[in-house]
Amino acid sequence: MRRKLLTLFAITAGICSLVSAKQLIGLLFTDYLYQKDFVQFFLMGHALRAGANLYAPLPQLAAQFDPNLNQWLNVSAYPPIVAVIGLPLSYLPYFWSVIAWLMFELVCLAAAIMLIVKQFGGRAAATPVLIVVAAFIGWRPVYIDLYLGQLMIPILLLLTLCWLALKAEKDVKAGLFLGIVIAIKLYAWPIALFLLLKGRWRAPVTAFFVFVAANALMVAWTGSATVYDYYSRVGGSVLAEYTFDPFNFSAWCVGYRSLGVAGGLVVSLAVLIYALFLAFSSKDFDTGFMVMLTAATILQPISWIHYMITLLPAFCFIASRTEIRKSEMLFRIFLIVLILPGFYPLAHTYAALATWPPFLFIIGQMWLVSPIKIRERRPIINLSPETA
Repeated sequence: MRRKLLTLFAITAGICSLVSAKQLIGLLFTDYLYQKDFVQFFLMGHALRAGANLYAPLPQLAAQFDPNLNQWLNVSAYPPIVAVIGLPLSYLPYFWSVIAWLMFELVCLAAAIMLIVKQFGGRAAATPVLIVVAAFIGWRPVYIDLYLGQLMIPILLLLTLCWLALKAEKDVKAGLFLGIVIAIKLYAWPIALFLLLKGRWRAPVTAFFVFVAANALMVAWTGSATVYDYYSRVGGSVLAEYTFDPFNFSAWCVGYRSLGVAGGLVVSLAVLIYALFLAFSSKDFDTGFMVMLTAATILQPISWIHYMITLLPAFCFIASRTEIRKSEMLFRIFLIVLILPGFYPLAHTYAALATWPPFLFIIGQMWLVSPIKIRERRPIINLSPETA
């Protein structure tokens, strides 16, 4: 039965991957090639190399470096250090830089998957874990991240390396990876807070110094005005632009849309307290880490659907539980239906559907990572490899 299930899901994942690959290749020869998030750090790389303002209007940078890129965002949304990522790519023509970044993302994706699967037993991993990985490969958010040329797949790899270093009690090494993530995306700070409260201060302190060093490097390279401009003006202007975007499901924006600043604060604090409660209610470190990893996706000013790809370790962590109750199984099915790829196209027609399915999915996912009451009861379903 195990072999049949894995074969079925492997074939399905393979078909989905081929369809996605065909779409990605096809889009390279359309105008969509010039409508990627990748444009932002590509132009930032050009600006860094030329000594131009990293946060000049993107149409202005495009006019200077590549006129084909003049129909995208007003200003780059990325922190200054991301220009260093764009720097080597800026030496290539835009088309080939897109190809190079796509290849890099695929390598990061493969590396992250291999590390995660190995952690859960490799080929001997529980059947649900391998099914989750197969489904993940064909998951729509993975395609969206590859299509946009985003940073979330490399961040998935960095967070996976951070988790493995923490498990090996190499906290300084873990802090290095975590600091890189925070520097390039202002992401995963809830994990740093959890580690600090947990008493593993070396990791968050190292992450802090990495963040400071990254910004100090950019101050030395571009001047303090550029770094100050990002944190004082650009970040706020980008948030203002997307606060009412229904596809932005961050806790802050969900609350802000209803009750303004007070609502944003209340919802964000409620999610953070909920996550910390779940994380510290278990003595198991992995459980706490996975809860905060999940919470990180919505405890940002802006949250998009492709942020969820950083949750692969948490998905596998849940799937690795070989004994569960029927009520938990039903809840898992509910969450899967809630986040099925079908809701995303539908949300373009019914905007209200864009915000709530992913937001509620994350709230449910946090609870599912740490089902305290369920673990106290006697399980009645066994999904171990031997029985599967």
